[in-house]
Formats: sequence, C-alpha cells, structure tokens
Amino acid sequence: MKKTLTILLIVFISIIFSVVYGISHDFVTSKISPEFYTKLTFFNFGILDDYARKFDGNWTFALVWVGFFSTWWFGLLTGLILGIVGMKYGDGKQILNKTMKSILIVIGIVILFGVVGYGIAELNPSEIITNYDFPFEIEHKTDFNKVVKIHNYSYFGGVVGLIIGTLNQIKNWW
Repeated sequence: MKKTLTILLIVFISIIFSVVYGISHDFVTSKISPEFYTKLTFFNFGILDDYARKFDGNWTFALVWVGFFSTWWFGLLTGLILGIVGMKYGDGKQILNKTMKSILIVIGIVILFGVVGYGIAELNPSEIITNYDFPFEIEHKTDFNKVVKIHNYSYFGGVVGLIIGTLNQIKNWW
C-alpha cells in the first residue's frame, strides 16, 4: 500500500513539474512569436475557432490552458515510468528520493534541449516556411520558425530526458 501511495505521489509531482514547465515555456515563447499562438496553437486547443478572427481573449488564461493541456500527459507518463521502475528500491522513501532525482534529470534535459533549439534558431534564422499547410499567411516567419524549433527540441528533449532518467533509475538498482 505504501508503495502504491508513493507512486501516486510521484505521478502527481511529475504532472505538476511538467505543467509548470509547459506554462512557463509558453509564456516565454509567446514573447518570441505571439503569432505562433494566435494563428496556430490557440486554434489547435479550441481557444480560437477561426483563423481569420483576431484573438481578443485573456492572454494569460489562454497560455495557462495551452501550457497545461500540452504537457500534463508527459508528466503522467514520466511519473508512471520512473515510479514503476523505482519500485525496485524498497520502501516508499527510497523510491521517492531516487525517482525525484530522475524527474529532475528529465526536466533539466528538457530545458537544455529547449535552449539548444533556441540557440540553433538564432544561429540559423529562416524566413522559409516549409511543410506547413496553413490557411493563413504568417507575417513574422523567422520568429514563428524559432518557436517551432524551440517546441520541437523541447519535445525531443523530453524523450531523451525520459530515457536518461529511466537509465538513471536502473543504474541505481546496483
């Protein structure tokens, strides 16, 4: 029973960390390209229902909404995987301590990859919009592409971080 409660706590904490990251990430990247949100993301999350309509809603609420719903699932996945792998440690306190270290590794790697994505976008800015089939024109293409790159690198960092965090859990078995 104690292990089950520990796993639930780990999942809850992982979701909270993931959501805080997602909301913070969206607040930062929305400063780089508001157009990424008003012409794409808000539409994808049901905040806007028409590409041609100008966004006149609550910007903060919209970013919190998007940040939450775009990341909670990854926190759930991370918490479940790392928590289950961590069950080998014995008691609840050991499981929690070792797994929290791995969760912090995941978050650190996600942040690192996002920063790397930003750096690459800064070093290689692009006005070319490729592989986008949007029913609207993007006005600030370089900034839009920069945020796309940051988002893509962050998701990739999440996968890499989860792998490294899991390997960290396994390494601690011995």
